[in-house]
Amino acid sequence: MNGLPQNLEAEQHVIGSILSQNACFDRVSSFLTADDFLEPVHRHLFKVIGDMIGAGQVANPVTMKGAVSDDLQVGELSGMRYVVRLFAEFPMPYAIVDLASAVKDAAVRRGLVLAAERIHEWASLSQPGAKTEELIAECEKQFAEAIGKGRPADEGDAAARAIEEVSLAHQRQKSEAVPWFIGEAQQVLGDDLEFGWLVGLLADSGGGKTSFALQQAYHAMEAGYPVLFLSGDQKPEEVYKQIASQRASVQSNDLRKGRASDNEVGSVITVLNSMRGKPFEVRKMGRPTTAEISMWVRAFNRKHGRGLIIIDHAKRISFTDRRTMLAEGVNQVYGDLKALMQETENAGILLMQRNSDGQGRDNPRPVRGDAYGGAGALENLDGLIALYVEEQWIDHMLSNARTGARKDEIEARREHVKGKAELVGLKARFAEGGVRKIIKREARFTRFASLTDDWREQGSML
Repeated sequence: MNGLPQNLEAEQHVIGSILSQNACFDRVSSFLTADDFLEPVHRHLFKVIGDMIGAGQVANPVTMKGAVSDDLQVGELSGMRYVVRLFAEFPMPYAIVDLASAVKDAAVRRGLVLAAERIHEWASLSQPGAKTEELIAECEKQFAEAIGKGRPADEGDAAARAIEEVSLAHQRQKSEAVPWFIGEAQQVLGDDLEFGWLVGLLADSGGGKTSFALQQAYHAMEAGYPVLFLSGDQKPEEVYKQIASQRASVQSNDLRKGRASDNEVGSVITVLNSMRGKPFEVRKMGRPTTAEISMWVRAFNRKHGRGLIIIDHAKRISFTDRRTMLAEGVNQVYGDLKALMQETENAGILLMQRNSDGQGRDNPRPVRGDAYGGAGALENLDGLIALYVEEQWIDHMLSNARTGARKDEIEARREHVKGKAELVGLKARFAEGGVRKIIKREARFTRFASLTDDWREQGSML
């Protein structure tokens, strides 16, 4: 065990504190186990104490005399003499939770070190023909098990915590959540982005889901929430440029091709300078598994605290087992991401590219079955919003129209839907399903805006 993370003094203080005040055991037993102690004697004592307290007995040096063998040696001390020493010299009941957390932290870090050693040994000894995906799956399993041991169980009175949450929400007159940049999104979802939620944003290819998400990212930053944007297509500098062009009302093509005026370039640079130093991170993610996403999110939280996580997009995420059927694999991905948002207390937006099912329908407006994985894979989402741009569908609808009357009807809609988009609530926890709201679409600047004047002063641009 030499060289492994350890905190033997904290282990002694935990045992001594519980011997001094048995009530300390109830404060830590929800997250601390005997296996978390490195010293074998401490593991044994913690188990004996737990068994006695669980049986309604008092655990102290007097009552434990028959439960601890004198054959148990700690240095020059017999088992019972060591128990007396812990009772007399190490009680710190006022700090029991912190001490137990230190023991747990050392145990988790030991688990990670041992997992890494097992992975190194297994990867080194694997035959050249071994499947890479099996190796990756084993790595994820080992680390997931090590990390899982560090997840604290809920402590205390759930009713008391619920009372506290209700009282705080009443004081703020709203739930604690990341606000939407546009009022219509809040209306179709029924609430802002609460921490622990995973909300899907569904749109056609080229329908503006990334643009919409980047406006949301900037608004969250402005509201004081850190943002992690995981991009499947764009490099970090491209993401920054798109946000700046949205804010400065400059066409991104003009920026890219050097056609922007001096004033436009100056406005973009002003926005970019304002973003420097803000808690905003962009990572180009390739085709990660949910385990990789988990590592990035946890690293982000350690640096910035909880905030908004945007993943662009769902089809970029690889299944741990590539032999898994689509619906089953997608459901597992959504479940893993939902659990990650809950454990890390982040608000999550998962972008989804709509499938082609709508092309065969007379009415191409999105339905739940158009989502990646189908309607059956959405059980782990707290909400699903569709961003629908009918203007993009006009020509396709015309090509499928069978009668002149139908073509006339579609042509009549062209002017009506120009410069507009719809937000559709396909799944919402606190709103009626199917709510639709019209919003403004500004294609030149790849951005959207509210049609409701001055709603939270959102939709305004530089």
